[in-house]
Amino acid sequence: MTKARQQAGAAGEQIACNFLQEQGYRIIERNHRSRLGELDIIAAYSEFLVFCEVKTRRGSSGMHPSLSVTAKKIGKLRKLGELYLSRKHLTYLQPR
Repeated sequence: MTKARQQAGAAGEQIACNFLQEQGYRIIERNHRSRLGELDIIAAYSEFLVFCEVKTRRGSSGMHPSLSVTAKKIGKLRKLGELYLSRKHLTYLQPR
């Protein structure tokens, strides 16, 4: 990944964090890495722990960013979230 792409991704993640905080979420962790992959943003809201995948675009592709998160990626995020909850002993929280 080029430095420009890394910078764009980091900027997109910061924008996403700012938005979540404005909505009342508390950012718990960013760029959490494990053997399975990476969780971009982990945030808390009430009794929920939210795992966020950030997709940063530099131009307009005409498609909604959520469409670039495939079923395979959703499955991977689910596994990453379950692993995170287990390792941090947060099984009492509801993942979203």
